[in-house]
Amino acid sequence: MTPANTTGTGDTTLYYGDLNNSHELQVFIELRDRASYRMAESLLGTIRQAADEGKFVVKFHFAGVMDETIGGTGSQRSLSALAAASDVGQKQFMEYLAALFEAQPFPPGNDDFSDASVLLSVADKVNGLRSTEFDQKVTGSTYMTWAGEVIGDFGSFGVVGTPVVWYDDENIPVEKIGGGPAITPQEFLSQL
Repeated sequence: MTPANTTGTGDTTLYYGDLNNSHELQVFIELRDRASYRMAESLLGTIRQAADEGKFVVKFHFAGVMDETIGGTGSQRSLSALAAASDVGQKQFMEYLAALFEAQPFPPGNDDFSDASVLLSVADKVNGLRSTEFDQKVTGSTYMTWAGEVIGDFGSFGVVGTPVVWYDDENIPVEKIGGGPAITPQEFLSQL
């Protein structure tokens, strides 16, 4: 089963915006990853606004390295819930993505995102997201298999680590080597 608003090989890429846009922003992130959290905190709102203004379509690729290295299923399970949000609509998907990063468990070894009740409580922060259908998809792990395929497909892009952002085929550095955002929202927009 595949969620709405997907594209790419095997429909393993969630997108936001108009797929017919001539420019694309590819965002490689992981929902349990601290560096992805910092990037989302500084740039996700700007990325969404630029997509809303028609500057590009955003294609999201999700990793599951934390699940593999420190254990648990939080990255995969939260991605499965995010897919259920995509079924509701692109707006709810983006708001839920931001809410998940805001609620990201810390330290990374904390696997709270593997708990459906935690994912549903985060969904409460998104207007119009919770419904019987959405809740059943989250608690019933409707998109867990699909989420596993997305995570499995991540390596095919040749990306090592998260976050990584490509505008068309050009890399935009979003993370400093020592951690923290590499660019401000204004600097990000100036590179488009």
